[in-house]
Amino acid sequence: MSTAHTLQNIEMEDWASHSKNLFRSKLALHDQIICAAQNGAHKFNIFFQAASGNLPQLYPKQLKDNLTVKLRNVKLIDHIQFTRQNRLLISTEHLETAIEISNIKAIMGIPTVCSVISEQITSSFLLRNVPLETSLQELTDELEAENTIKIHEARRFLSDKSRNIATENVLVTTYGTNLPQHIKLWLTRQEISLFIDKPRQCRKCFSFSHPTSKCKNESICEICGEQHNIQSCTSPTMNCILCKGPHKATDLKCPKREERKFLKFKCLNRLSFIDARRKFQIDKKSYSSVVLTSQNDLAQDKTHYVTKEELTQILNQQMLEQKSMFMEMINSQALLFQQTMDKYNEHIMKNISCITLALKNITEETLKQNGNEVKRPSKSKKTKYEVPNLGTDKQFELSSSTVTIPPVFSVEHSTSPCSSKTVSSMEHQMQT
Repeated sequence: MSTAHTLQNIEMEDWASHSKNLFRSKLALHDQIICAAQNGAHKFNIFFQAASGNLPQLYPKQLKDNLTVKLRNVKLIDHIQFTRQNRLLISTEHLETAIEISNIKAIMGIPTVCSVISEQITSSFLLRNVPLETSLQELTDELEAENTIKIHEARRFLSDKSRNIATENVLVTTYGTNLPQHIKLWLTRQEISLFIDKPRQCRKCFSFSHPTSKCKNESICEICGEQHNIQSCTSPTMNCILCKGPHKATDLKCPKREERKFLKFKCLNRLSFIDARRKFQIDKKSYSSVVLTSQNDLAQDKTHYVTKEELTQILNQQMLEQKSMFMEMINSQALLFQQTMDKYNEHIMKNISCITLALKNITEETLKQNGNEVKRPSKSKKTKYEVPNLGTDKQFELSSSTVTIPPVFSVEHSTSPCSSKTVSSMEHQMQT
């Protein structure tokens, strides 16, 4: 949203009071709440007052019991309280509950009428150059037809209230807290922003607390602050009646014109006049205490303000110190890195030596084992057994064949136990 509009170039403007210069929606309260909620409003403060007479002070328990019967969920009410104006305030942030509350016609059997704080559910913007022959009803119909807004109120500013002279400036108030950045009006596109009213200053005593029509004070001179008309003032110097400064009481730069800040505070926070006045005074006191503390600290401060040359010398000295510290840090880090790398290399060399020695021992043992496995056992000794010569070859006649036994034969056997048995058996056979 852009910056807020104010009427700086209109003098002696006032709100319209004639029906021709004022349009107000006739929507029921629950319809107003619905329109506002559709455009961003989320908090609803609804006031109840007796239709005739005053609303009696009731105990909270009695009110809760009575509202429990009328509402579906009384727990959705934020709080209830009686105001100084003898009105009952019911606050909620739940839309359906707000609609139900707005439809209540009586409390504890007492007929009531309800209203809502319009500042919390509406937003205003200023339209300029609206022709005087255009009625506010026609303007409202055009705005609602071309835009997604619902008009709550439209007012023309008056340049002279006594003669009811209207201007082309119209203040439009819509339901909801969200304003569009622009609106369409008669095929044109106009940028709009939140309107903040400027303070009303009494033209008789120059106070901001009441309008001129209700002033009961003596006339004060705008220039010197004395009790006489401005036409008869002969003072060579100006003296503001509000702040005693050397300027007129109507000067826009007067430090006492806090009413402008108050109206902006009220508008931006969407508060009623009573709540805004109370909270603004609290914030102002807090701000004043902070300013006073700052001024006291400043008075006690005895800071020596250096010259440009001194400042340059100080900066150069600081740069040299920073450079020296940086180089020392770099050198120390480099030395630490070198020491770490030396230790790391030494550790690696030790590990390599250990690994080499271990591999050498393993290789020798492996070679020995492989040598024993590859070496073949020597051939077993041959033992020659001689059979006594029986003379010539003796022939044994068998039934099937004739076998010739040589006189001498050799039998080879190994030295193993198995070979010995074989040889013994053979000798036994030979003997038989």
